[in-house]
Amino acid sequence: MFGGFGNLIAAFVLFLLLHSIPPMESVKGSLIAALGKKGYYIGYSVISLAVLVWLIQEVWAAPYVEVWPYESWAARTTAHIMPLASIIFIAGFLRPNPLSIGSTHGFNKDRQGFVGIVRHPALWGFALWAGAHLFANGNLAEVLFFGGLLALSLVGMLIVDRRKKRVLGTEAWKNLSRGTSNIPLLGLFKGGNCRPTLKDGYSLFVGFMVFAVAIYLHPILFGVSPLSGFY
Repeated sequence: MFGGFGNLIAAFVLFLLLHSIPPMESVKGSLIAALGKKGYYIGYSVISLAVLVWLIQEVWAAPYVEVWPYESWAARTTAHIMPLASIIFIAGFLRPNPLSIGSTHGFNKDRQGFVGIVRHPALWGFALWAGAHLFANGNLAEVLFFGGLLALSLVGMLIVDRRKKRVLGTEAWKNLSRGTSNIPLLGLFKGGNCRPTLKDGYSLFVGFMVFAVAIYLHPILFGVSPLSGFY
């Protein structure tokens, strides 16, 4: 069924359904009431990881259908985007940002750092990761996988905006979001700033460390060295 892509489609649908739970406050609240906050987050994390592993396995198991051929320039493009993707992704969790996911305590609007560059650093980092891998992976299963995650990241920004606007209140959200944008760098032309804090510096350092670990683990886990893209 579905030309050998049935399991991949099923895994991706489950992945999407699972990631639709956090924005649904009523469903999330019911689960927390039943499992406790700690139980919910542990259970959600374990199940999310298991579904992601299943999804990756189905990508590998799907039939090879070439959408576009492998090109050396594409591998170089992927390799050069990934350090930036790692840094921005990590910044989404290490620096305070009441407009997105991660910590909200200690946000200073006069020192927006990465938030001034883009409103949702973690989601943009994930989008860059997915988009970068599309260049070097032209197999249909991989295109569906990375393309789907790219779309999920971009749509996720709009979903988070809507949820934060509801939680913070429209006026508070407008005040905090002024000078930021979902389009990279656009917020700087709307009165925003990217003056860094110490946690932006941490993000830069930790992001490079995450990229270094990814370079080391990539050939072990996936059989391909990202360093080939830098040659």
